[in-house]
Amino acid sequence: MKIKLFGEIAGTALLIYLGTGLLIFNYPYQDMLGPSIGWGLTLAVLVYIFGPLSGAHLNPAVTLVMYLTKRMSAKEGWLYVSAQIVGGILGEFAILGTVWSISQHSTNSWQSIVERTALGATLYPHLSPLAAFLTETGLTSILCLIILVLNHAKTNVYAVQSPIAVGFTIFTAVMVGGNLTGASLNPIRSLFPALAAGGPALNSLGVYLVAPLAGACLAALIHHYILNDSTTQATGH
Repeated sequence: MKIKLFGEIAGTALLIYLGTGLLIFNYPYQDMLGPSIGWGLTLAVLVYIFGPLSGAHLNPAVTLVMYLTKRMSAKEGWLYVSAQIVGGILGEFAILGTVWSISQHSTNSWQSIVERTALGATLYPHLSPLAAFLTETGLTSILCLIILVLNHAKTNVYAVQSPIAVGFTIFTAVMVGGNLTGASLNPIRSLFPALAAGGPALNSLGVYLVAPLAGACLAALIHHYILNDSTTQATGH
């Protein structure tokens, strides 16, 4: 279990640092292509690195869908989520340290960087809370379904390509939902940037904490009633 928890802590820390870092340190992007490629490649690389250690969940929504489809126990699921929280804290501290260093060695003050980039936090300025919730729920359910399909006995022969499939899924999700909600799909990804940035990001946080978990539940229901059969594997991705 120690190696699994290490994988989740290190992987989630890198997810937060690399993922939100590409938004903060390369601001502003002219379109969503850059963030989409960045997030997609980041997830693909992290799954390749940490998949053999922990399955590379790096996301409570993925852990939840693994538990709901009986691929892991409740105890292991809570340990995974705890590790992801620790990783999120470490990754956010690394982001804050980098931003502080930039503010000390450039004309950009801490406050101006936070106001300009929101520290990579996710927002939905053009949607109602309900529309944002449905967007995040739908996109997360697609991600979770892709992961479940990749873990099915009939398709697991393609497991070596799983990180690429996950990366392309994230790329597509960010292209579609990036300008709508930021395409978080992950409570940890939204939680710590919002806590650090405060303001509108913190006020919008409820959607990003609940919607990905709702998406995981929706994916689990589709799996149970449509995808599931006696050949489904009992392992994570």
